[in-house]
Amino acid sequence: VLSPTEYEALRVPAAALAGATAEDIAKKVEERSHCSFVLEELKFLPADEKSRDHKARCLWFLDTLVKFSHLKVIKKKNAMGPECPHIISRKLMKNFTSLTYNNGSVQNLISASMKAKIAAYVITLALHINNFQTDLTILQNDMKLQESRILDIAKALRLKVSKAKGAPGLESDQNHKLGTLSLPLPVQKAPVGQRKRKKMR
Repeated sequence: VLSPTEYEALRVPAAALAGATAEDIAKKVEERSHCSFVLEELKFLPADEKSRDHKARCLWFLDTLVKFSHLKVIKKKNAMGPECPHIISRKLMKNFTSLTYNNGSVQNLISASMKAKIAAYVITLALHINNFQTDLTILQNDMKLQESRILDIAKALRLKVSKAKGAPGLESDQNHKLGTLSLPLPVQKAPVGQRKRKKMR
């Protein structure tokens, strides 16, 4: 998901999350300055400095991906603001946008397929942060996706999907879906009626 150089670049912007006090987190929750998943996970940062720093970097990048997914057309190179390291901005533009021509000018667009790709990265990061199990419904709400869409992406990632009770105060009226990565991975079923392709010899 991140190269060593990209991971290192997250140290500075993630420091504010790593050093957040209970008061800071309460203020962030009130201001909704981050997505729900990140705000919830900030309450459970490890005491160990190295683990805390690692989780903060992952959370910062996940939050940036979620915010980036809300954009449609990228009109400037550093769309995520000055606090986003150049190498991360470049990664977002290269991996999650497609070039399109509009009135003679080139634009970077986040298409539906690119948004699905971002969602796959977000789910992967959430699984890493949460010991290979995560609440897909919280991520779905954060990314403003249809439930069927995020479940399709989770199944494509070979996750086991089950029902779960949502965290207190988080869309409690929804039946939360839990995604779990467990071995052995479930076998992917071929769509009904799809013929098997002949092997090329």
